[in-house]
Amino acid sequence: MRRLLSLTVTLLRDWTRNREAVFFALLFPLILLVIFSFVFAGGPTEFEVAVQNNDIEGGEPTALSAEFVDAVERVEPLAVERIDANVSLGEADIEEATGYKRVLVVPDGFDERVRTESARVRATVIRDTLDRFRGNISADQQADALEGLDALGAENGTTGPARIQLLTVPDDQGAGAVGSILDSVVATFNDRAIGVEEPAAAVEAQQRGDPALGAVDYFLPAFIVAMVLINGVMTVPSAVADFKRDGTLKRLAATPLRKREWILANVIQQSLLAVAIALVMVAVAWVLFGVTAVPGPLALGVLVLGSVAFTALGMVVGGTIQDPGSAISLGGAIALPLMFISGIFWELDLMPATLQQVAEFSPVTHFHRSLRNLMILDSTEGVAMTAALLAGLAVVFLTAAVAVTNWQEFD
Repeated sequence: MRRLLSLTVTLLRDWTRNREAVFFALLFPLILLVIFSFVFAGGPTEFEVAVQNNDIEGGEPTALSAEFVDAVERVEPLAVERIDANVSLGEADIEEATGYKRVLVVPDGFDERVRTESARVRATVIRDTLDRFRGNISADQQADALEGLDALGAENGTTGPARIQLLTVPDDQGAGAVGSILDSVVATFNDRAIGVEEPAAAVEAQQRGDPALGAVDYFLPAFIVAMVLINGVMTVPSAVADFKRDGTLKRLAATPLRKREWILANVIQQSLLAVAIALVMVAVAWVLFGVTAVPGPLALGVLVLGSVAFTALGMVVGGTIQDPGSAISLGGAIALPLMFISGIFWELDLMPATLQQVAEFSPVTHFHRSLRNLMILDSTEGVAMTAALLAGLAVVFLTAAVAVTNWQEFD
């Protein structure tokens, strides 16, 4: 026990002298915390959209096309810029032709088609109304009304709806959000075009959560999990491989120190660092962003279990690789996919259904979910299962680390 404690203290001192380890374990997570927190706490996002109105009569936009463009401009998430109708788009790259990644094109004949379709829809509504109230009006009155509607339909023709185009570039990640916003604008415009001032049903979105918690509070558990994963699976393998390359591990093998003591000392060291760095992150987030989501005893316990499990995994990776650079690469190949499929940086709902199913098998998903439940929702739902999972993985990875670490013979 004394050797284990002494070695843990020595490893902590050695860590403070390793600039690379300090950067990846402490400064890198803090940089991520500050950057992402400013992004998420920076207010609502604006999407830049250019609008080209091609429905021109006498050198001026038609009444309905101008009204539609005004409606788009009034939507807060959209930053609208108008481009001249004589700018040719054709099949060209729209960004090259206009300087914008999104261009909304109002077609020629928009006003006429909207009026025609509005009349057709109103006629359909009248037909339905006549059918519903057939018993309240005479057959002659109904026949006269239907004859008038038939004449109106023949006069208007069947031109179809006005097709507004949203042109985007292939790498536009905001195209889906912009399309949804424009769908809402078009739906409201259509209602007004057929005389519906107040819709029969409307969606009112509200955010309901703890008023004391801000956006950064909700993302803080994700930053902590990312720090534990980076520190355990990327930094630890490099440090172990470095000890092997410079002969330190070989010299330690010649002492009474046992292999399992060496591995446990590293795991204890990294677990202590994880708790310390997590507290530093919370303190920085409190100073800069006023967060109040502070990890309690249960959250710290889950944090320690996660640190032990992922540090043990890092010891396995380090035990199989000689070169520190290769160890970092292999650790990154494990850590980064785990972060990206586990709902740390975006919601699982945004991923395809197949990846959502894969995410449920990732321990990082449950680690993050339980830490969030404890810190944000003050709930213990699923925490026991996560603790058991992390403890089981810790045992498996520690056993594997002992098996793969060569303690006597080195090349």
